[in-house]
Amino acid sequence: MATYNGERYIREAIDSILNQTFSDFEFIIVDDGSTDDTVQIIQSYSDERIIYIKKELNSGIADSLNLGIKASNGAYIARMDDDDVSITTRFIEQLKVFQQNEEVIFCGSNVSDNNSKPLRTPEGHDDIFLELLFRNPIFHPTVMIKKKILIDNPYKIDTVPSEDYDLWSRLIFKGKFYQIQKPLLYCRVHQASVTVNRRHEQLQQNIRIAKFMFKKLGFNNLKNHEENLSIFASKDYSISGIKLKNLIAWFKELKAINHSKLVFPIEGFNMECDEHLKQYLISFFTNRKVSKKIKPFLWLEFPYKKLILQYYLK
Repeated sequence: MATYNGERYIREAIDSILNQTFSDFEFIIVDDGSTDDTVQIIQSYSDERIIYIKKELNSGIADSLNLGIKASNGAYIARMDDDDVSITTRFIEQLKVFQQNEEVIFCGSNVSDNNSKPLRTPEGHDDIFLELLFRNPIFHPTVMIKKKILIDNPYKIDTVPSEDYDLWSRLIFKGKFYQIQKPLLYCRVHQASVTVNRRHEQLQQNIRIAKFMFKKLGFNNLKNHEENLSIFASKDYSISGIKLKNLIAWFKELKAINHSKLVFPIEGFNMECDEHLKQYLISFFTNRKVSKKIKPFLWLEFPYKKLILQYYLK
Protein backbone atom coordinates (compact mmCIF):
# COMPACT_ATOMS: atom_id res chain seq x y z
CA MET A 1 0.00 0.00 0.00
CA ALA A 2 1.30 3.41 -0.99
CA THR A 3 -0.22 6.35 0.86
CA TYR A 4 -0.03 10.12 0.86
CA ASN A 5 -2.15 12.13 3.31
CA GLY A 6 -4.58 9.24 3.58
CA GLU A 7 -5.82 9.93 7.12
CA ARG A 8 -9.49 10.03 6.14
CA TYR A 9 -9.87 6.41 5.02
CA ILE A 10 -6.61 4.57 5.74
CA ARG A 11 -7.66 2.97 9.03
CA GLU A 12 -10.55 1.18 7.33
CA ALA A 13 -8.22 0.08 4.52
CA ILE A 14 -5.60 -1.26 6.95
CA ASP A 15 -8.22 -3.12 9.02
CA SER A 16 -9.54 -4.85 5.90
CA ILE A 17 -6.07 -6.28 5.20
CA LEU A 18 -5.25 -7.29 8.76
CA ASN A 19 -8.59 -9.11 8.97
CA GLN A 20 -7.93 -11.36 5.95
CA THR A 21 -8.77 -15.05 6.47
CA PHE A 22 -5.34 -15.85 5.00
CA SER A 23 -2.97 -14.43 7.58
CA ASP A 24 0.57 -15.37 6.47
CA PHE A 25 1.70 -12.13 4.83
CA GLU A 26 3.72 -8.98 5.40
CA PHE A 27 1.87 -5.70 5.03
CA ILE A 28 4.25 -3.12 3.56
CA ILE A 29 2.96 0.45 3.81
CA VAL A 30 5.02 3.11 2.02
CA ASP A 31 4.26 6.64 3.21
CA ASP A 32 5.03 9.09 0.42
CA GLY A 33 5.87 12.03 2.68
CA SER A 34 2.46 12.54 4.32
CA THR A 35 1.93 15.78 6.26
CA ASP A 36 -1.37 14.88 7.98
CA ASP A 37 -2.11 12.27 10.67
CA THR A 38 -1.41 9.29 8.40
CA VAL A 39 1.83 8.48 10.26
CA GLN A 40 0.12 8.46 13.66
CA ILE A 41 -2.68 6.20 12.41
CA ILE A 42 -0.25 3.65 10.94
CA GLN A 43 1.94 3.68 14.04
CA SER A 44 -1.08 3.12 16.29
CA TYR A 45 -1.13 -0.51 15.11
CA SER A 46 0.96 -3.11 16.93
CA ASP A 47 0.51 -5.90 14.37
CA GLU A 48 3.95 -7.34 13.59
CA ARG A 49 2.97 -7.96 9.96
CA ILE A 50 3.02 -4.22 9.24
CA ILE A 51 6.28 -2.94 7.77
CA TYR A 52 6.23 0.85 7.68
CA ILE A 53 8.48 2.72 5.24
CA LYS A 54 8.57 6.49 5.54
CA LYS A 55 9.78 8.63 2.63
CA GLU A 56 10.87 12.13 3.54
CA LEU A 57 10.05 13.58 0.13
CA ASN A 58 6.91 13.02 -1.91
CA SER A 59 8.01 11.33 -5.16
CA GLY A 60 4.79 9.72 -6.40
CA ILE A 61 2.97 6.41 -6.29
CA ALA A 62 5.07 4.53 -8.86
CA ASP A 63 8.27 5.18 -6.92
CA SER A 64 6.53 4.17 -3.67
CA LEU A 65 5.24 0.91 -5.14
CA ASN A 66 8.63 -0.03 -6.55
CA LEU A 67 10.20 0.67 -3.14
CA GLY A 68 7.65 -1.57 -1.43
CA ILE A 69 8.12 -4.38 -3.96
CA LYS A 70 11.91 -4.33 -3.49
CA ALA A 71 11.47 -4.49 0.28
CA SER A 72 9.11 -7.48 0.14
CA ASN A 73 9.94 -11.11 0.89
CA GLY A 74 6.83 -12.91 -0.40
CA ALA A 75 6.24 -14.79 -3.63
CA TYR A 76 3.21 -12.65 -4.51
CA ILE A 77 2.48 -8.93 -4.38
CA ALA A 78 -1.09 -7.86 -3.56
CA ARG A 79 -1.92 -4.22 -4.29
CA MET A 80 -4.09 -2.11 -2.04
CA ASP A 81 -5.06 1.57 -2.02
CA ASP A 82 -5.37 3.61 1.16
CA ASP A 83 -9.01 4.52 0.55
CA ASP A 84 -10.48 1.13 -0.42
CA VAL A 85 -11.64 -1.95 1.50
CA SER A 86 -10.75 -5.58 0.70
CA ILE A 87 -13.25 -8.29 1.65
CA THR A 88 -11.89 -10.76 4.19
CA THR A 89 -11.50 -13.68 1.75
CA ARG A 90 -9.72 -11.71 -0.97
CA PHE A 91 -6.20 -13.13 -0.48
CA ILE A 92 -7.22 -16.77 -0.10
CA GLU A 93 -9.41 -16.64 -3.21
CA GLN A 94 -6.68 -15.08 -5.31
CA LEU A 95 -4.03 -17.51 -4.08
CA LYS A 96 -6.25 -20.42 -5.12
CA VAL A 97 -6.19 -19.11 -8.70
CA PHE A 98 -2.38 -19.21 -8.77
CA GLN A 99 -2.31 -22.67 -7.22
CA GLN A 100 -4.74 -24.03 -9.80
CA ASN A 101 -2.91 -22.64 -12.84
CA GLU A 102 0.87 -22.16 -12.88
CA GLU A 103 0.69 -20.09 -16.09
CA VAL A 104 -1.25 -17.32 -14.34
CA ILE A 105 0.99 -14.41 -13.31
CA PHE A 106 -1.78 -11.91 -12.54
CA CYS A 107 -5.11 -12.12 -10.73
CA GLY A 108 -7.60 -9.28 -10.32
CA SER A 109 -11.30 -9.20 -9.51
CA ASN A 110 -14.56 -7.34 -9.87
CA VAL A 111 -15.29 -4.50 -7.43
CA SER A 112 -18.25 -2.69 -5.92
CA ASP A 113 -18.27 1.06 -5.44
CA ASN A 114 -19.94 3.55 -3.13
CA ASN A 115 -22.97 3.66 -5.42
CA SER A 116 -23.58 -0.01 -4.54
CA LYS A 117 -22.94 -0.81 -8.17
CA PRO A 118 -20.96 -4.00 -8.95
CA LEU A 119 -18.33 -3.22 -11.57
CA ARG A 120 -17.43 -6.19 -13.76
CA THR A 121 -14.17 -6.98 -15.47
CA PRO A 122 -13.29 -9.42 -18.29
CA GLU A 123 -12.45 -12.86 -16.87
CA GLY A 124 -10.09 -14.84 -19.10
CA HIS A 125 -6.70 -13.88 -20.54
CA ASP A 126 -7.84 -13.45 -24.15
CA ASP A 127 -10.78 -11.20 -23.20
CA ILE A 128 -8.60 -9.11 -20.88
CA PHE A 129 -5.94 -8.78 -23.60
CA LEU A 130 -8.50 -7.62 -26.16
CA GLU A 131 -10.01 -4.99 -23.86
CA LEU A 132 -6.57 -3.72 -22.82
CA LEU A 133 -6.03 -2.72 -26.44
CA PHE A 134 -8.82 -0.15 -26.13
CA ARG A 135 -9.04 0.70 -22.41
CA ASN A 136 -7.92 -0.30 -18.92
CA PRO A 137 -10.37 -3.01 -17.72
CA ILE A 138 -8.48 -3.73 -14.49
CA PHE A 139 -8.98 -2.21 -11.03
CA HIS A 140 -5.48 -1.57 -9.70
CA PRO A 141 -6.10 -2.21 -5.97
CA THR A 142 -7.61 -5.65 -6.69
CA VAL A 143 -4.55 -7.22 -8.28
CA MET A 144 -2.18 -9.90 -7.02
CA ILE A 145 0.93 -10.57 -9.14
CA LYS A 146 3.88 -12.94 -8.97
CA LYS A 147 6.72 -10.94 -7.43
CA LYS A 148 9.41 -12.20 -9.82
CA ILE A 149 7.47 -10.67 -12.72
CA LEU A 150 7.35 -7.27 -11.00
CA ILE A 151 11.05 -7.30 -10.15
CA ASP A 152 11.84 -7.65 -13.85
CA ASN A 153 9.06 -5.27 -14.93
CA PRO A 154 8.69 -2.44 -12.39
CA TYR A 155 6.29 0.48 -12.48
CA LYS A 156 7.52 3.36 -14.66
CA ILE A 157 7.70 6.62 -12.74
CA ASP A 158 7.07 8.78 -15.80
CA THR A 159 3.74 7.06 -16.59
CA VAL A 160 1.81 8.33 -13.54
CA PRO A 161 -1.21 8.65 -13.30
CA SER A 162 -1.57 5.69 -15.71
CA GLU A 163 1.21 3.66 -14.08
CA ASP A 164 -1.12 0.68 -13.69
CA TYR A 165 -2.39 0.66 -17.30
CA ASP A 166 1.19 0.99 -18.54
CA LEU A 167 2.27 -1.97 -16.41
CA TRP A 168 -0.61 -4.19 -17.58
CA SER A 169 0.17 -3.34 -21.22
CA ARG A 170 3.66 -4.79 -20.69
CA LEU A 171 2.83 -7.72 -18.40
CA ILE A 172 0.07 -9.04 -20.68
CA PHE A 173 2.84 -10.25 -23.02
CA LYS A 174 4.66 -12.04 -20.15
CA GLY A 175 2.06 -14.55 -18.94
CA LYS A 176 -1.60 -15.34 -18.33
CA PHE A 177 -4.04 -12.92 -16.72
CA TYR A 178 -7.22 -13.90 -14.86
CA GLN A 179 -9.91 -11.95 -13.01
CA ILE A 180 -12.28 -13.42 -10.42
CA GLN A 181 -15.87 -12.67 -11.37
CA LYS A 182 -17.11 -11.33 -8.06
CA PRO A 183 -16.26 -8.21 -6.05
CA LEU A 184 -13.29 -8.74 -3.73
CA LEU A 185 -12.86 -5.02 -3.09
CA TYR A 186 -15.00 -2.04 -2.19
CA CYS A 187 -13.67 0.82 -4.32
CA ARG A 188 -14.37 4.29 -2.96
CA VAL A 189 -14.83 6.99 -5.61
CA HIS A 190 -14.54 10.53 -4.24
CA GLN A 191 -13.47 14.02 -5.29
CA ALA A 192 -9.88 13.52 -4.11
CA SER A 193 -9.32 10.36 -6.14
CA VAL A 194 -6.86 10.29 -9.04
CA THR A 195 -9.62 9.22 -11.45
CA VAL A 196 -11.46 12.46 -10.72
CA ASN A 197 -8.53 14.92 -10.46
CA ARG A 198 -6.07 13.70 -13.08
CA ARG A 199 -8.32 12.39 -15.84
CA HIS A 200 -6.77 14.56 -18.56
CA GLU A 201 -3.25 13.37 -17.69
CA GLN A 202 -4.43 9.75 -17.74
CA LEU A 203 -5.91 10.15 -21.21
CA GLN A 204 -2.67 11.65 -22.56
CA GLN A 205 -0.71 8.72 -21.12
CA ASN A 206 -3.25 6.35 -22.66
CA ILE A 207 -2.25 7.57 -26.13
CA ARG A 208 1.32 6.40 -25.58
CA ILE A 209 0.17 3.07 -24.11
CA ALA A 210 -2.19 2.45 -27.02
CA LYS A 211 0.57 3.19 -29.54
CA PHE A 212 2.85 0.68 -27.80
CA MET A 213 0.26 -2.11 -27.80
CA PHE A 214 -1.01 -1.53 -31.33
CA LYS A 215 2.53 -1.51 -32.71
CA LYS A 216 3.55 -4.64 -30.79
CA LEU A 217 0.52 -6.48 -32.18
CA GLY A 218 1.12 -5.29 -35.75
CA PHE A 219 -1.82 -2.87 -35.91
CA ASN A 220 0.19 0.17 -36.96
CA ASN A 221 0.13 0.43 -40.76
CA LEU A 222 -3.36 1.89 -41.08
CA LYS A 223 -4.34 5.09 -42.87
CA ASN A 224 -4.02 8.12 -40.56
CA HIS A 225 -3.23 5.65 -37.79
CA GLU A 226 -1.37 7.93 -35.36
CA GLU A 227 -4.03 10.64 -35.55
CA ASN A 228 -7.00 8.30 -35.21
CA LEU A 229 -5.44 6.32 -32.37
CA SER A 230 -4.69 9.54 -30.51
CA ILE A 231 -8.24 10.80 -30.98
CA PHE A 232 -9.77 7.57 -29.72
CA ALA A 233 -7.34 6.94 -26.82
CA SER A 234 -7.68 10.50 -25.48
CA LYS A 235 -11.49 10.55 -25.89
CA ASP A 236 -11.27 13.70 -28.00
CA TYR A 237 -14.85 14.62 -28.94
CA SER A 238 -13.97 18.05 -30.36
CA ILE A 239 -12.88 16.74 -33.77
CA SER A 240 -14.44 17.80 -37.07
CA GLY A 241 -16.95 15.77 -39.05
CA ILE A 242 -14.25 14.84 -41.57
CA LYS A 243 -12.01 13.47 -38.81
CA LEU A 244 -14.96 11.53 -37.43
CA LYS A 245 -15.41 10.00 -40.86
CA ASN A 246 -11.71 9.06 -40.89
CA LEU A 247 -12.02 7.49 -37.43
CA ILE A 248 -14.92 5.28 -38.57
CA ALA A 249 -12.86 4.18 -41.58
CA TRP A 250 -9.94 3.43 -39.23
CA PHE A 251 -12.07 1.05 -37.20
CA LYS A 252 -13.16 -0.73 -40.39
CA GLU A 253 -9.55 -1.09 -41.53
CA LEU A 254 -8.59 -2.34 -38.07
CA LYS A 255 -11.13 -5.15 -38.35
CA ALA A 256 -9.90 -6.00 -41.84
CA ILE A 257 -6.27 -6.29 -40.68
CA ASN A 258 -7.25 -8.53 -37.78
CA HIS A 259 -9.29 -10.66 -40.19
CA SER A 260 -6.17 -11.23 -42.29
CA LYS A 261 -3.65 -11.65 -39.45
CA LEU A 262 -5.95 -13.41 -36.94
CA VAL A 263 -4.33 -11.67 -33.98
CA PHE A 264 -7.63 -12.01 -32.09
CA PRO A 265 -10.70 -14.18 -32.80
CA ILE A 266 -12.56 -12.37 -35.59
CA GLU A 267 -16.04 -12.28 -34.07
CA GLY A 268 -14.89 -11.09 -30.65
CA PHE A 269 -12.57 -8.47 -32.11
CA ASN A 270 -15.26 -7.10 -34.41
CA MET A 271 -17.75 -6.89 -31.55
CA GLU A 272 -15.20 -5.07 -29.39
CA CYS A 273 -14.44 -2.56 -32.17
CA ASP A 274 -18.14 -1.97 -32.83
CA GLU A 275 -18.90 -1.42 -29.15
CA HIS A 276 -16.07 1.10 -28.68
CA LEU A 277 -16.99 2.96 -31.85
CA LYS A 278 -20.62 3.01 -30.70
CA GLN A 279 -19.68 4.52 -27.34
CA TYR A 280 -17.41 7.06 -29.04
CA LEU A 281 -20.16 8.15 -31.45
CA ILE A 282 -22.68 8.60 -28.67
CA SER A 283 -20.22 10.67 -26.64
CA PHE A 284 -19.22 12.65 -29.74
CA PHE A 285 -22.79 13.77 -30.41
CA THR A 286 -23.83 14.30 -26.78
CA ASN A 287 -20.79 16.52 -26.12
CA ARG A 288 -21.56 19.00 -28.90
CA LYS A 289 -23.91 21.91 -29.49
CA VAL A 290 -26.85 21.20 -31.80
CA SER A 291 -25.44 23.44 -34.54
CA LYS A 292 -22.22 21.39 -34.61
CA LYS A 293 -24.00 18.05 -34.76
CA ILE A 294 -25.95 18.44 -38.00
CA LYS A 295 -23.19 18.18 -40.63
CA PRO A 296 -21.36 15.24 -38.98
CA PHE A 297 -24.70 13.45 -38.60
CA LEU A 298 -25.50 13.88 -42.29
CA TRP A 299 -22.16 12.30 -43.21
CA LEU A 300 -22.86 9.17 -41.16
CA GLU A 301 -23.77 5.89 -42.80
CA PHE A 302 -27.34 4.74 -42.12
CA PRO A 303 -26.52 2.20 -39.33
CA TYR A 304 -24.70 4.91 -37.36
CA LYS A 305 -27.50 7.44 -37.93
CA LYS A 306 -29.94 4.84 -36.62
CA LEU A 307 -27.74 4.28 -33.57
CA ILE A 308 -27.67 7.99 -32.69
CA LEU A 309 -31.40 8.46 -33.27
CA GLN A 310 -32.22 5.46 -31.08
CA TYR A 311 -30.03 6.87 -28.33
CA TYR A 312 -31.79 10.25 -28.38
CA LEU A 313 -35.25 8.70 -28.65
CA LYS A 314 -34.60 6.76 -25.45
